[in-house]
Amino acid sequence: MDNIIKMLSLNKDFRLAVVDTSQIAEKQLFNFTGKRYIRTLLEEVITGCTLLSAINDFSQKVSFTFRLANDISIFCMIENQKFCMEYSDSLHEFTGTITDLFNIKSVLSITSGDRNTGLHTGTVEASIDHVSMLLSHFSVQSEQLPSHFIIAGKYCSTRGLLMQPLPFADEKEMEKIDAELVYLRQRLENEHWNELPNLFSHLANVVSENTIE
Repeated sequence: MDNIIKMLSLNKDFRLAVVDTSQIAEKQLFNFTGKRYIRTLLEEVITGCTLLSAINDFSQKVSFTFRLANDISIFCMIENQKFCMEYSDSLHEFTGTITDLFNIKSVLSITSGDRNTGLHTGTVEASIDHVSMLLSHFSVQSEQLPSHFIIAGKYCSTRGLLMQPLPFADEKEMEKIDAELVYLRQRLENEHWNELPNLFSHLANVVSENTIE
């Protein structure tokens, strides 16, 4: 089943990616035995990384490294539409708060490309303890187009969407669209996957549907 929908706004002034990473998370976290809130963090990482890959070129290799406090790290890579994840064993036993993991020494690095096309790496401070906000911050600080990452809901960290305004987009109009997408995320959590294009049809048209495994 496809788990990625790419859309282009009716006015062609922003791009939208919608993902469902439940099957990816089930596979990548099969052996995870830690606290539920740490699993949720890892699910949000999977969803955020998939969104960034989805909005860009699927054929491009991209890797994400979160270097967090207490020598804890999370690594994700998407290559040839396949997802892999590694994380520190200490996360199985971690009992601190999410905030404890993100401090002024924490960093997020994202590398895209390969030896043939050239490697491009961006790094930002990872003191923001919300994955979606951290990735949005990265998009502003890096050379990428500023983007808004939205996780579906409090109880659904394996669905999300990314809205990426194009350079000529009207800022005030994008603020309105952004607010509506935040509202619609409540329905994104429970809507049947096949109905999601209809949920956003008044804003954007489907460009493609794809799969990351």
